[in-house]
Amino acid sequence: MADWLVGGDRRDAARRRLVSQAAALIASRGLDAFSVEELAARAHCSRATIYRHAGGRAQLIEAVLSATAAPVLDSIRAAVAGTTGEERARIAIIAAVGALRADRVIRQFLRPGSLVATTPTVLASPTVSAVAAELIGIDPDDVVAARFAIRSVLTMLLWPAAPEEETALVDSIIAGIFRGGASGAREM
Repeated sequence: MADWLVGGDRRDAARRRLVSQAAALIASRGLDAFSVEELAARAHCSRATIYRHAGGRAQLIEAVLSATAAPVLDSIRAAVAGTTGEERARIAIIAAVGALRADRVIRQFLRPGSLVATTPTVLASPTVSAVAAELIGIDPDDVVAARFAIRSVLTMLLWPAAPEEETALVDSIIAGIFRGGASGAREM
């Protein structure tokens, strides 16, 4: 067996391989079943190697989520390119829901227990709010509207509806963002 750490930038190569292997494990076995021990066995290395190159379980999960989310965000950005206002928000929300449901790894983060446990972290993240604001085309300082959109998308992911009902839900989200529903919450 060849040494997978030979040549190039060993640390980056090791990290990329470990994150890729972790993503494959999460996709096939679920987030709750993911362990550093199983990753070490799959990657044919020690736990110490994993901790040295990629960190522990929490850091690996964050790296997997970040690596997996990047192409999803790129696809949503491509879908909304050249659009503005309500049309942009509608396309962004529909594209986000579809892309998040379609990704095998991200689906593991969207399982009810995982999603409920991570929602406070997601909502507290300035990065997530800024990305949501960018994608739907609202003022990045309008944190209330961005969080409203995030909560709405998470709700759609957690409790899927029939396609015609989802269309109505997206219209309601758009109304909340652009016609005062989400903005009215700021005055309370």
